Amino acid sequence: MALVVVAGVTALSVGVEVTERDLSGEGVAGRLYYVLGLFVLGGLDLGTPVGGPAFGRALLWIAYFGAPLITASTLVEAAIRLVDPLGRKMKALDQHVVLGGAGRLTMVYVKKLRERGVRRSIVVVERDASHPAIPELRDVYRASVIIGDLTHDEVLSGLRLERAHRVLLLTGDDFANLDAAAKVLRRAPKLAGRLVVHVSRLRMMRETAGSAVARDAEIFNGHEFAATKLVDDHLQSRFHDTPESDLVVLIGFGRFGQTVLRQLQDKAVRKFDEVVTIDERASEMARVFSDHPGFAQWYRHSVLDGDILDPEVWAGITDRIERSGSAPVFVVGSGDDGTNLQAALMARRRYPDAYVILRSFRLSPFTDEVAREAGVEAFHLGGLIANGMPERWL
Repeated sequence: MALVVVAGVTALSVGVEVTERDLSGEGVAGRLYYVLGLFVLGGLDLGTPVGGPAFGRALLWIAYFGAPLITASTLVEAAIRLVDPLGRKMKALDQHVVLGGAGRLTMVYVKKLRERGVRRSIVVVERDASHPAIPELRDVYRASVIIGDLTHDEVLSGLRLERAHRVLLLTGDDFANLDAAAKVLRRAPKLAGRLVVHVSRLRMMRETAGSAVARDAEIFNGHEFAATKLVDDHLQSRFHDTPESDLVVLIGFGRFGQTVLRQLQDKAVRKFDEVVTIDERASEMARVFSDHPGFAQWYRHSVLDGDILDPEVWAGITDRIERSGSAPVFVVGSGDDGTNLQAALMARRRYPDAYVILRSFRLSPFTDEVAREAGVEAFHLGGLIANGMPERWL
């Protein structure tokens, strides 16, 4: 467009005239106005070039033909973008990263990737067009977001998997992640070893361990990443600093609580002598855990079913702490951040000598401030998972 404008203004400046208008008295601004008018479809009719040098008339003819062609091509491109806004961008992809889902794990990974200065193109496939993370992914992290289901062949076919650098399937649906992984490997076998699959249920992870997908992909559990960092960086030092065997109270015995206990059994053998698990479905969760990996024989285990804010439940905790005679370790990690904060503050108030760890799902300045003032160790799941991600993923 700039070249066409320069050609038109130059032509009118070297003495070329037009048959339909008298532009002899126009200055540079006037000539620019009339040349820009050539870009309006059905706009200014200046007539044919006359007079002036031959090269000037040639330049004006270039402007006459170039301006409407540029305008028409712009309109066609806009129409294509309205019909297929990502089509053109997807065709240019090479050595890009494909992410399944726009949830917390994806946000943690993308943020860490960009913080490292990695400029690879990122493509996120999300089923929910109204997902609240989509604007941030597009505007802040410059990711292309495709609305679709990764298990559908028509979606996979547009991702240029054969040219992708890495694929991470991070949705909250374990089966969808594994199903998509099998289809990705079938379409792009070269991604074997560079395919990461999140499986949140430990039982599903164990039962699919012998599959072809498990051999060619890296299957991980976000809670396991977080629990490993928590045990290695904080609980181990606590056990080391207390000569007596500790009483561990796990408030919330879902996936995170079970994973913490499994890590404790593997990495803190005989560093504690009793574990109390508290959850509204604690007995049910304990049966699941006893099936695999199972409670170790070298510590006592008891279960309290009920609301973790119920005074009766806390009376049961007090009974066990008094029998133990040691300052307890609380790991508060139920499924609700607000409830977790209340439970952690209750533990700190009731047992001043206790070591209290509070886990939240997301970074919260309010939680951090309140926990710090109360002497509670606060961690958010995203931070623990980010710290646990292997360097090779980045």
